[in-house]
Amino acid sequence: MTGYKRHREMEVYLTTYDGTQHLRLHGWLKRNDTLIKSENIVDQDDYFGVFMVYITENQLNKLKENNTESSLFMNLEVMSTESERWNLFQSIKDKEDKDNLFDKIQDFMFSFQIKDKDDIEKFLTQANNTSIALFKKSKDFIDDYIETEEMNYGDKVKDLDIMIEAFIEEERYEDCAILVKIKKKMKKYYLQKQKTK
Repeated sequence: MTGYKRHREMEVYLTTYDGTQHLRLHGWLKRNDTLIKSENIVDQDDYFGVFMVYITENQLNKLKENNTESSLFMNLEVMSTESERWNLFQSIKDKEDKDNLFDKIQDFMFSFQIKDKDDIEKFLTQANNTSIALFKKSKDFIDDYIETEEMNYGDKVKDLDIMIEAFIEEERYEDCAILVKIKKKMKKYYLQKQKTK
């Protein structure tokens, strides 16, 4: 595996309001080759989820511009140094709150560090499991995935095919059936969309 040529990247936390916005942001990050270190879905009243990404200044400026047009995130926080992360954690006064925060991080976040092929496969497995869990959770997630313009039809088909292939290898045929239904529904949606043009 060739080495990753690192540019001056910043660690940035992006908070999303709901599932639709979360999917839009995820599509933007994938299309713009932004390294996603972790993804956290909590689905609380005041926010839905958080991405922790490594992003260059140019990409960050582009993301901010696109946010005004497409509402990709509701909050952005740049963490340029380890001490800033520690200060954020230290600002939580109550020990019980710190313990709860730590438990929530352990429960909901998965970290991803590229070291070798096994790490990439582990990340893809976690990403596939997150995607299928979202699809199973709500019909709205499926509709958002199908109707979002953040990914084109071909990319969505490729994305679903990769998940189907992975689930076939794991003999998860019920999950494959869900993804095949989504593909059929998506094809129908795009055919209908072409007819109305």
